Amino acid sequence: MSGGPLLLGLDVGTTRMKALLISRDGEQRGSSAIPTPFTTRGRGSEMAVPAMVEAVGRLLARLGDGLEEVEALGVAGVAESGAPLDGEGRALAPVIAWHDPRGEEQVKRLNEQFGEELSRRIGQPLRTVSTVAKLGWLLDHDLGGALGGGIGGGIRRWLGVPELCLFHLSGSQASEHSLAVRTGAYHVVERRYMPEVGDALGIDLEVLAPVLPAGSVMGHVSAEGASWSGLREGIPVTVAGHDHLVGAEGVGAGHDDVVNSVGTAETLMRRKPTPPDMDETLELRAAVTLRPGGEEWVVLASAARAGLVLEAAAEALGRSLGDLDALAEEAKEAGAEAVEVGDDTVRSIQSGDPPELPDAPLGAVWNGLLRALSERTFESATRLAQLLGPAERLIVFGGGSRSAPWMEAKARMADLPVFRARLTDAVAHGAACFAGVAAGAWPTVGQAPTASMDEVPTDEDRA
Repeated sequence: MSGGPLLLGLDVGTTRMKALLISRDGEQRGSSAIPTPFTTRGRGSEMAVPAMVEAVGRLLARLGDGLEEVEALGVAGVAESGAPLDGEGRALAPVIAWHDPRGEEQVKRLNEQFGEELSRRIGQPLRTVSTVAKLGWLLDHDLGGALGGGIGGGIRRWLGVPELCLFHLSGSQASEHSLAVRTGAYHVVERRYMPEVGDALGIDLEVLAPVLPAGSVMGHVSAEGASWSGLREGIPVTVAGHDHLVGAEGVGAGHDDVVNSVGTAETLMRRKPTPPDMDETLELRAAVTLRPGGEEWVVLASAARAGLVLEAAAEALGRSLGDLDALAEEAKEAGAEAVEVGDDTVRSIQSGDPPELPDAPLGAVWNGLLRALSERTFESATRLAQLLGPAERLIVFGGGSRSAPWMEAKARMADLPVFRARLTDAVAHGAACFAGVAAGAWPTVGQAPTASMDEVPTDEDRA
């Protein structure tokens, strides 16, 4: 491979991790994807740190000779999930997945002490998803005494998944604004950690890594990092941020766009140059975070854990996602009506219950499930519009955007134009754009080349 330096974007997601090589003009020059090595135990899910590092190495190896031309790396991925490290940088526990339910008691304790004021500060209701809930649970269940107990104990650092990648590649420890916000202990308006939140759970928040802007050089690939990753020693590495938000940067979303990230979880996002009204935001069941770089705010509205729902439903129906999409298309062409799938069914599946789907032709059932998920999408979009006003277009990216019947269901339901990113790896593309900032290819991510998009035709367009 030749033709100039390349930028590498890495996206460590819940289900899959992806790597993407782009040139400075935005041309895709190589990609790879493998499953993320989370393992499920009952309703819990975790991943050993060595297994994650080994998987990243395999992911990068699939890029072949292109690694030799990489001039910078940006890392995005899941938020909240992370691992505690000792003073030597050794993991003291596995990474607990963000959707793992552990931490309920810790959330209850914080809510009793701080009440609704904590939600106003962190920009969202405190949930078990939050980092402090996971870390508090680990401290309270210190099996074998590895964590040391007490404030800090044996823990010297907590690193989230993208931060762990930075650490194992470069030896540096740093975080980024959009990831810090998801810890449950970061003031979203004042942009600072709140030690009193950690104290309530026996956590010294000094264990959280310092927050730096996405795109800044946070470390350089070390000799050890080069040996296992195949990257050249000395190239800069930056943490790009929370995967949903980095994907929005990858498609070049502006203030008038509502962005729909469709992966394991489905989220809608809208940028805002100033903080929104927190009480109104929380009343509308939305959340506030920081744009990667920390200079603007983003309002998030969750729709469903759509990827989890569809995977579970496909397994119950005994067919692959691709097969079910094809059957859905055939059913629609034959004029078969979508079978009604209630929202209670979606809630039940995403909470881990066995799917109870209608006894009907599979294509009609699948269209009904996609319609139910799309209804959730636009209920969330309506909440964002109530808070921020109408948007001009909806931009969809992520694995779910590959599903033609799902995209058509969204377009039929929307009251605004729907666009699909041609590149499903929009998060990895966004991470590569932040790598370009670190390499000096462009001064800000807003000046990087963005992924191309196609408008999804409506039924009227097709007619």
